[in-house]
Amino acid sequence: MKTFEYYDSLENLTKSFSRQGLQAKIDKENLNVEFEGTTYTFNIVPTKLKNRSFSIAFFNQNGYLIKQIEQVSDEVLNRVNDACLEYSDLEIESIYRDMPLLYELGQENKGALKDVAIIWRDHFLEENVGLLNCLIQMGVKPSDILAIDKGDSTLHQFNIKNTFKKMGMNVNILDNSLVQDIENHLDKTQFVFDFINQRKNQKTLVIDDGALVTKILKDKFDNIVAFLELTEMGLRRINPMKAELLYPVLNVAKTTLKRKITYPEISNSIFLRVLELIGAEKLVGRNVLVLGYGDLGEILADRLRSFGINVSIYDTDIMKLIMAGEKGFRTFKDNVKAIKQTKPILIIGASGYKSISEEMVQNLPDYAFVTAGATADLSFFKQFENDPQVCMKVEGLGSQYKIFGKQITVLGNGRSVNLFGSEAIPNRANDVFKTAIALTAKNAIKYEKQLNNDVHLNTVEDWINESGILEKYYDKYIGE
Repeated sequence: MKTFEYYDSLENLTKSFSRQGLQAKIDKENLNVEFEGTTYTFNIVPTKLKNRSFSIAFFNQNGYLIKQIEQVSDEVLNRVNDACLEYSDLEIESIYRDMPLLYELGQENKGALKDVAIIWRDHFLEENVGLLNCLIQMGVKPSDILAIDKGDSTLHQFNIKNTFKKMGMNVNILDNSLVQDIENHLDKTQFVFDFINQRKNQKTLVIDDGALVTKILKDKFDNIVAFLELTEMGLRRINPMKAELLYPVLNVAKTTLKRKITYPEISNSIFLRVLELIGAEKLVGRNVLVLGYGDLGEILADRLRSFGINVSIYDTDIMKLIMAGEKGFRTFKDNVKAIKQTKPILIIGASGYKSISEEMVQNLPDYAFVTAGATADLSFFKQFENDPQVCMKVEGLGSQYKIFGKQITVLGNGRSVNLFGSEAIPNRANDVFKTAIALTAKNAIKYEKQLNNDVHLNTVEDWINESGILEKYYDKYIGE
């Protein structure tokens, strides 16, 4: 018999259940739920519930335990579970208000995005409840938002999925695993084209984390105004298309704001998540190899060294190796040589490319750990994921591989380790970046006629610098 936690008032309970196709009536301590002509009875008990979101909804600590007391179909149980996963209105408001720069931008620009449609693909994280709330406050109707999940097992993935549905958005998924082979999975992308075609008379913005939506929109749609790309990996995927771009691409990924403020937060979250997952293993004084010394790898290497770890760097870019070497890191132009000479207890992919090869894994020491800040770095292991003789999934840890006569543990689920069972960056730590995204969306519509079909970085930099959000960020979080 299952028990569900409901984090809202009884007044809203029937509404939550109704959104899941269930008719609910409360009779003292009983909750009667009707589905397809059959009524099922649950026991409902007032209780104190733990806080579940990053943002604490003050004075909303009460809730209810909904207890199954008779046999109920899996379909009904799943719908009850989905109803209970929704964030309450107070939780949604708390998340949004805990991002004060974003909240203020929404308040100051009501109506700026009226009649605009949004296709948004990113991780289902709490901070994005704040972002999409801001876009709604700026005039976008929830029914004109297509929220697409990237498929990572984030801590509140299913809460946020059901919350977006509660808010009235269209919700779907384009899993990161489809990136390399999307042309053979076009059946899974039809919902994107349907969304666009149903809004032919509306200006549409695509906010993309990784350019997967960008990649599938190869034909010109007159109602699409611009793409906002949020990641360096997305820019790499766009680069081969630069000569034939159909739309302006607003480069939020390489802004100074993201490189200097957001990347350190991402590096912190990777570092902390590795420490949480590494279990009984000792890291202080041991050798760790970082693959890639870009915006992410440079900061991550500093974090690891500050913890007392001996850090070595591999990169294909000679200037980056010079930079790393002159900061005192041991550096390598050959990745296999790096493994053989340092015998690292842990390697961390920080390149966003397929950085881990078969020969490297063959030369890893027994019981070594592997992880990464991006899915692409770990693609070598994908071929073994479904072979039980080689790979065993361990809940809350990752995957253990018996391979090449040794045992290797991949921390996380073969994707960005900081997102594995985690919210990664605290909501307020990403407040300024989410504000920059909303600002760029607003200006993409405002200055639509001034944007040509190119990748625009300086334009986005100017918008950010002229907006005053950096000054507000300093005053709110840094200054006296």
